[in-house]
Order: sequence, then structure tokens, then C-alpha cells
Amino acid sequence: MNSKALSREEILRIERETEDKYGISGLVLMENAGWSTAKVIADRCGGVQGKKVYVFSGKGNNGGDGFVAARKFFNMGADVQVFYLGSPEKFTAISFTNYEILCKMGIGCFSLVEKDITDLNLKDVDVLVDALFGIGLRGEIKGVASELVRAINRSGKFVACVDIPSGLDADTGKICGVAVKGDVTVSFGFAKKGFYLNEGPEYCGEVVIADIGFPRFYYDR
Repeated sequence: MNSKALSREEILRIERETEDKYGISGLVLMENAGWSTAKVIADRCGGVQGKKVYVFSGKGNNGGDGFVAARKFFNMGADVQVFYLGSPEKFTAISFTNYEILCKMGIGCFSLVEKDITDLNLKDVDVLVDALFGIGLRGEIKGVASELVRAINRSGKFVACVDIPSGLDADTGKICGVAVKGDVTVSFGFAKKGFYLNEGPEYCGEVVIADIGFPRFYYDR
């Protein structure tokens, strides 16, 4: 695969064309993204069986990638819990589909509100997965999300970022108020330009490019 770093708009265009032109659905891409994320994390952590994993998801497709990863962790034997921002009725359609699967499987999913953040005990957790905000983030992270990002960064735990560290601008590498500082970032298809600019290298940690099923034509170009 070509590891060239692309802009936000270039990647979003590839995602749209993959679905609209080639008929590869967003659900397929999300399944591959979550599975790739779980495999990379398990590899970096010497497996996740018996380990406690917390997945933090937002309402967009990045959160849906996190939901899929949580299901994979569960099947790997991890003690996984999912914490999400917002309410399920505001999730994107494909994210909600994967949220429902978690609920049907009995995997713990919990809504986070501001008062919960101070009570969130990360002391005994082995792995934290950041699936809060993807490359479409514009503007600063504020409120509950901001407090959660700070709690993740204070935890001292192994932190993995899904596609991009939440709060890092995909084009500029600048911080949108606050950002998750990852040990590893699993980037889907291509790296983002912001990974290598400004604060990008500090916040991404190790960058792993994962194939999630974009047609080969995009890499050949």
C-alpha cells in the first residue's frame, strides 16, 4: 500500500467514491476498520485476553469504528466496556447498527455525562481506545468531551487512537483545544498530512496504516 499522506478532503472523497462508485458499503469499511484496530492493539499489547479495555466513542463513524473494535475485543476474550458521548439516536446510521449489535451481545455500553467523568476510574484499565472524533472534526473540543480527553491523557495507560487522535486537525497537525495523546494511531487507508506537521508526531505516537478495503486504484495513483 502507498503510505502517502493525504488531506482531509482527499480521504473523504475516496470514502465517498468507494461507496458510491464501487458499491463497497460504509458498513463493510467500518467492519474492516474496527477489526484492523483491534488486531493492531492486540499485537502491541501482547494480546488482550483477560485484559480490561475501555473504548470511548463519539456519535460519528469514528465512534462506530470503536463499536466494531469493542466487539472484536470481546471475541478475543477481553473485559471490554464502551463509553459513548451523546445519545444513540444521534449516532450515524451505520454507527447505530454496530451499537445495537453490542447491546444485543450484552457488551456494556454506557453514556457519559459531565458528572461521570470525575468518577471514571481508569486505574485498573489496561488499554484505552480513543474513537471520539475522526478527521471531520472542525472547531475546538469542549465540555464533556474535553474533560474526557484530559482524563485519558492523565491516565498513564496504553492509549490507541482510531484513525486519528481526537482533537488533532487532520490537515495541519494543530490541536483543536485539547487532543488525545496516543501510543499508537491506526490510520485507515492512508496517513493524514497532520500526522507529520506541528503537534502531530507528538500526539500520534506510532502510526500504523491499515487496509480497510479501498480499491487498489487509489494506491496505484
